[in-house]
Amino acid sequence: MRSSMIDIPPPRGNRWPRLPFNGAPLGVLMMERMGSENRPFIPGDTGNASTWTVPARYKVVPGLSVSRIFAPDAGEMLSTVVEAAKELAREGAQLITCQCGYSIQYQAAVRDAVDVPVFLSSLLLAPFLERMLPRGKALGIMVASKSVLTPDMLEAAGLPASLGRRVAIVGLEDTPAFAESWIRSVGRLDVKAVEKDVVDTAVALVNDRLDIGMLLLECGDLPPYAASVQSATGLPVFDYTSMVEFFIGGLVRKPFTGLI
Repeated sequence: MRSSMIDIPPPRGNRWPRLPFNGAPLGVLMMERMGSENRPFIPGDTGNASTWTVPARYKVVPGLSVSRIFAPDAGEMLSTVVEAAKELAREGAQLITCQCGYSIQYQAAVRDAVDVPVFLSSLLLAPFLERMLPRGKALGIMVASKSVLTPDMLEAAGLPASLGRRVAIVGLEDTPAFAESWIRSVGRLDVKAVEKDVVDTAVALVNDRLDIGMLLLECGDLPPYAASVQSATGLPVFDYTSMVEFFIGGLVRKPFTGLI
């Protein structure tokens, strides 16, 4: 008979060995906070643990900031990002994601370095969504900064340049509230003002491109506004939560109940 006792390893010298967290399958890589401390991660944001249907663990990547991940030398952070992901895996994470969609540039290296599924950017949903759309329809992608989104990032997400008008991308870098809070990292978070920026940008895209059939939100700070975007546009809206919760649904299956 298997014992119900759990063995606890003895301490090494004066220190206990690092033990894995139990029951928190979601690991989230985070950037360092910059500027004002008055920008909380509200429910729906990737940085808010209540966003997820399973417990999450967070790991700040030293030196990885908004300005750094937007910079041309962001690739120099690769080894640091990989090590942080390895730590999450060692601690027991069964899925690793990230706060920022531009971390797609680290996707391949992190996936090769750990033995758990890796979804570092909601942009990974783009090829799947594009293939779902009927002919004559396009996928609209809203990003924090369109100028930062390089062809290499799109290719890393599985979006070939040959898609042409099947994909339409719009950025939020010129909006007053979103850009101030999440790109320039200054001031307080005005949730209503950011929501207006996001909704207005989505509506403008849809009005400009009447063939848009779905919307994908790239930034991990955008899911709190997904419902408002959908209400304003009438379109299906996808984001980080769509991607992560899809996998969680397969990770934590529940038996079906009903009548036969």
